[in-house]
Amino acid sequence: MAGGRAQGRFAGRIGRILLAFVAWGVIAFLLLPVLTVIPMSFNDAAVFEVLPSKPSLEQYRRLFASREWMDVLWRSVEIALIVTIAATTLGILAASAITRLPARRGAAVEALFLAPQIVPSVVIAASAYFLFARFGMVGTTTAIIVMHTVLALPFVVILMGSRLQSLSPELAQASASLGGNPLRTFWRVIVPQTATAIAGSALLAFHVSFDEVVLALFLSGARNKTLPVKLWDAILFEVTPLLPAISTLVLIIPLLALVPMLITRAARSSQ
Repeated sequence: MAGGRAQGRFAGRIGRILLAFVAWGVIAFLLLPVLTVIPMSFNDAAVFEVLPSKPSLEQYRRLFASREWMDVLWRSVEIALIVTIAATTLGILAASAITRLPARRGAAVEALFLAPQIVPSVVIAASAYFLFARFGMVGTTTAIIVMHTVLALPFVVILMGSRLQSLSPELAQASASLGGNPLRTFWRVIVPQTATAIAGSALLAFHVSFDEVVLALFLSGARNKTLPVKLWDAILFEVTPLLPAISTLVLIIPLLALVPMLITRAARSSQ
């Protein structure tokens, strides 16, 4: 009996080790091709080298000295920040309303907000192009911001909805019984309880906007290109050693947005 239990524990341990091995193998398979651009960016040669023979920051110096690339970079950051504010604000309001609706009605409204994640992005981009072309808005920053907000909104609604559903309704009732109006209740009670979810929602919205290329290809035009669109054009029409450095920036900038959230979370956990 004891021997059978020992064999069962041994088999379970072997199974967990194999599962972990497969999981890490899949993660490595997905990430390694992406991460290879980082060492390639520290290259001084005119050709791509996975392991640079002459490590250098020359490509970054050329990139930051290029007014064309810097204009595109700051335009993407500006658009992403505006989309972050708009999507986070609208998503919080939508999630708050959905949690107060009856179950069936709330599910229907939530499905409506999640539709942009179900419909293929090419279909959304083509529809947005015809819509904004009718109003002469193709090639404007406003069109990109509106559609990036539409794409980012589902992530905020999902994350904030799950967090708001876990809050006890007695908190809002207690605030109301003490004379707090809905706005004060939201700022003094709801926001502190959902700060991490709000920060995560904002981070996802920023990442969706900064990394989005399909909609921007349809709506940006020739003068309002975002960084992913400019990178796409560079891959198609010019092979330059700057590409790994630009790709590294596209990877790193969304990750840098994690730093404030991690610092806030660490400070809260230490209290």
